[in-house]
Amino acid sequence: MRSRRTLASAFLGGVLVFACAGEEPAAPDPGGAESPEGAVSALIEHLERAEFEAAGSLSMPGQAALASLAEGATFSDVADALEDDDSHVASNFWAGFAQGTGGYLAGATVGEAGEPVVREGVEFRPVTVRPGEGPARTVFVREEQGYRIDVFASFAAGLADRMPPAVERLLTTNTDDARLILDELEEVVPSLMVAADRGNQPSEATQQILRLVELVTRVR
Repeated sequence: MRSRRTLASAFLGGVLVFACAGEEPAAPDPGGAESPEGAVSALIEHLERAEFEAAGSLSMPGQAALASLAEGATFSDVADALEDDDSHVASNFWAGFAQGTGGYLAGATVGEAGEPVVREGVEFRPVTVRPGEGPARTVFVREEQGYRIDVFASFAAGLADRMPPAVERLLTTNTDDARLILDELEEVVPSLMVAADRGNQPSEATQQILRLVELVTRVR
């Protein structure tokens, strides 16, 4: 893997924050939780305590960097984060999430994990979250050195409408960065398919997710 420059740009969005990695090396990833329910419970606890770096270690590697495309991150910055496995990107993702639409998780109770959902050979475990107010939500978890939150399976409805312009540019950009990002986006197609199958979301959100799947899979 070739050496890349340190992530340097920063931006803040309603759901996401993509910020500077800084000069200090990232701490080693301690791994995920011991159970699907444990991953979601730990995430909620970390968000309530503003422990965003710890929350970042509970998300699927690389997904926060890809999600930053929705907020206008440059291809160079995204590729840097993917190659460096930069935990600060995931940390800042959850910081933005907590300050934005993720407020419903505060004080939420976590139910038992449901039966596995399998898409393209990838297994997801749905975990029901019941906020103090409002309807129950589902967070999807995968096993990757412990159980971790799948950002795209769980929250694609808040991302898919803003990602197509970046993906369309990627498809016409012949650079190493673009090819790396497209390869990594293909890896989240099963997650997007799970998100599209949700029955409790507006049909417009489902169509936006399927549109993103169609764009990403053009590289196949």
